[in-house]
Amino acid sequence: MPDVVVIATAKAKPGKESELERVLREAAKPTRQQPGCVRFSLYRSADDPGVIVGVERWKTKADHDRHLQGPHFQKLAAAMGNIVADPPRIVWHEIIDEA
Repeated sequence: MPDVVVIATAKAKPGKESELERVLREAAKPTRQQPGCVRFSLYRSADDPGVIVGVERWKTKADHDRHLQGPHFQKLAAAMGNIVADPPRIVWHEIIDEA
């Protein structure tokens, strides 16, 4: 079974853009070290600096599900409650073709 790609999008409340970046960057290193994490990258929208997108690649959806239960993700989720304008959007994708 091919890897799973997860695209997670979060939009900061006005004035909270740097806080959102900080908490996401803090979660990045332990996420990258988790079993099953192939790649984890963060991107800021060129059109809206309050939007940060995480592009993640995991060996399996189960690996990503374990990540969501981990302590560093739980800490991130708690911190984001006061930072994001809306709940983050997390979408799983199956790879169907890639170079």
